[in-house]
Amino acid sequence: MADINVGTADVVNNLTTVGTDVTPNAHIVPAKILWLLLIFITPNVCRATILVTNCSADRVVVGADGLSLHPEDTQHPTFKSCKIVQSGNDCFFAISGLQNYKAINYDLVPLARRACRGPGSVIERANTFKKVALPEIQRAWINTRKNNPRTYALLKRYGPARLSVVFAEGPPFTVIIVQFVEDSNGKMMPENSIVDACNFASHSVFRALGERQNVEAYQRQHSEIENLDDVAFVRSLVLGAIELEGFPKVIGPPVAILEITSSGARWIEQGACAEIKHRSQANSHKQP
Repeated sequence: MADINVGTADVVNNLTTVGTDVTPNAHIVPAKILWLLLIFITPNVCRATILVTNCSADRVVVGADGLSLHPEDTQHPTFKSCKIVQSGNDCFFAISGLQNYKAINYDLVPLARRACRGPGSVIERANTFKKVALPEIQRAWINTRKNNPRTYALLKRYGPARLSVVFAEGPPFTVIIVQFVEDSNGKMMPENSIVDACNFASHSVFRALGERQNVEAYQRQHSEIENLDDVAFVRSLVLGAIELEGFPKVIGPPVAILEITSSGARWIEQGACAEIKHRSQANSHKQP
């Protein structure tokens, strides 16, 4: 049985493409407060995911749905889950796509945790994950194509399968999206990375990944949401995308909305996610 967070994982709105391992945004520095790692692909515990990020001068907001899939399990094909998970005192990650594939000992969660907790800047951590995860992602995709027809069809329903890994930190508030896409030979390959480095001189930037067509449709139908603040904007897009979902549903509640500011991280909506452990709380547990 494999776990998958489904979605095309295309990124829309305000796209800035940079080199695979180098970004032209020169003001990105090592994370000082919080890290967020989110992974998006499309094969086995299937998190058919909608994920929206918003990066601005004073915060990063991340929203996700909470429905995951077992495409090959016809008896229990869906289950509720948290897609934004804390790793360590100041790191979060979320997975959209092939999360694990137990039959072949494939699991992206440990790789995400190690990258999240590793040394270096956000760019270095993203590049580390990219190099380590690539052969595992390629191996899992080959097995999915051969042995999991329902999962394969679900991941391919909008074209080539995609996987995106989103790193977010703050302050300084930065979002980096590492991408993988299925090439013409059916092999998962890395694409150029996208970087949003937000400051008071820049505009707020949002990204939609996964089931993005629902986000685009809702945004067209409700232009008034452009006037909302960052948190309300992200929340409206996630809930709106779920509202427009047809049948069979691949995205759904519970919704989780995470906000990262200079004061730390907090849940706006917790969904099925665990309580956030702050650095000061973790340190206090170590004291006698």
